[in-house]
Amino acid sequence: MDSRRYLDWYDKAQKDMRGAEILFKCEGDNSLVAFHCQQAIEKALKGYILKHTEQLLDGHSLIFLIRRASRFDEEIRKYNKDCAFVNQFYIETRYPADIPDEVDESEVRECLETALSVLNHIFVKEQDK
Repeated sequence: MDSRRYLDWYDKAQKDMRGAEILFKCEGDNSLVAFHCQQAIEKALKGYILKHTEQLLDGHSLIFLIRRASRFDEEIRKYNKDCAFVNQFYIETRYPADIPDEVDESEVRECLETALSVLNHIFVKEQDK
């Protein structure tokens, strides 16, 4: 059963972010970096929503989660487009395909930037409270 403690979700988000950064630094597979960025954002948003609603949401859509989080923080809407971009790497990066969809250098850098920005936004908001 998933934790209902929002700090556990924040911790996992930070670990996914660190994993993405290490993989990138060590020239790991770009699709794995992108996936861990998606996971970091997803877990941070779930933790943020859990903190404000005491409700743990199912699903993996960053678009849905960022819209839910915006009920408590209008400013987070500025990441809608960026989260939609990163969202595509949840499934496509995890399974083999007949026509592989390679994640290029610019895409992985955008994923890393977005994940860092969203996590920083959430964690700074939390410190301000």
